[in-house]
Amino acid sequence: MRRRMVLGSILAASLAASVAAAPAAADEPPATGWLQPACGTRTVIPLDVARDVDDAGVVVGRDHRPRAASWDSRTGVLRWYGGIDGGLFSELSAVSSGDRVAGVAEVDGPALDPAKAVRVEGRLPLTPVDRSLRTSDRVQDVNDAGVVVGTSNLVGTDGAVEAFVWTDRRYVLPMPDRSYEYVLVRSVNEAGWVLGSAYRRDEEGRYDHRTLVWRPDRTVLELPPLPDDAVLVAEHIDEQNRVTGHRRGADWREDALVTWSPTAGYTFVPSPGGDLQVNAADDRGGAIGTVVDPVSGWSQPFLYRPGTGFQLLADADGTPLRGTPYRLSEAGQVLVMTDGRPVLWTPTCPAP
Repeated sequence: MRRRMVLGSILAASLAASVAAAPAAADEPPATGWLQPACGTRTVIPLDVARDVDDAGVVVGRDHRPRAASWDSRTGVLRWYGGIDGGLFSELSAVSSGDRVAGVAEVDGPALDPAKAVRVEGRLPLTPVDRSLRTSDRVQDVNDAGVVVGTSNLVGTDGAVEAFVWTDRRYVLPMPDRSYEYVLVRSVNEAGWVLGSAYRRDEEGRYDHRTLVWRPDRTVLELPPLPDDAVLVAEHIDEQNRVTGHRRGADWREDALVTWSPTAGYTFVPSPGGDLQVNAADDRGGAIGTVVDPVSGWSQPFLYRPGTGFQLLADADGTPLRGTPYRLSEAGQVLVMTDGRPVLWTPTCPAP
């Protein structure tokens, strides 16, 4: 998701060429190890579920009813959006820097009440993509132009899934061919490039994980595979079409933060110690996630910045946090699940 519209036809052509010819992996930079903790303050979020946070500190999710809701951390204002049909379930799952908000809300059906993708537009709080009972939607991201991306389960089928992008109407995103299954969409940038993944089934019935990028014209590209049968678990595509995630080896060890760009190919930043998972990233090459301490076995939330390295997320007194960070705003605020509650972590210490 997010922020600046900087792509043009030259970059688009560059990306297409880069994917067609797999780039060589860049030299791995030296491990930075841990720097001093990144200290900040924690604020309990008055929502049962918090899904995303924008650059102004507005958190979206759902309340206890459960209905779509948002909370402004600056003013303390809690807004309830309700749903579409009566008292059915609704939830907001994505917010852009320009306050474009999207999520899902159930519609009343004769047997099932499928969840439909919704946007917050105009005077009507929730606008559904459609009222079709064919699909049940899950929204992953939205950009400032109101482009919504996600996946849909096909109701009445045995687990069939399709990826979608919703602009003026809902479009199904294509697969490279019919051997690709179990598609998942993760992120959309301001120019409309969409990041996702799928599993490719070979002739012997084995599945290989693939990272996919859809252009704004909805044609699909496949990123080159990682060396040594490793998998890229991709989470974010930024405004330069740089993809950020982590590497999972054939032995299921997750040992490096990974970026891929159209010009530099793959870059690997080794874990400072223990299995590393990236959960979210921003448009400056930053990322959040967890590292499993090899001694204690605890999952430790981290913040990574290029040129700075890895820092443990900590309270104002430097005490490391416990929990799982899962969203990062461009302003540096982090959503963290800790002690069974979502909290908003706001940085207070200057960067090292």
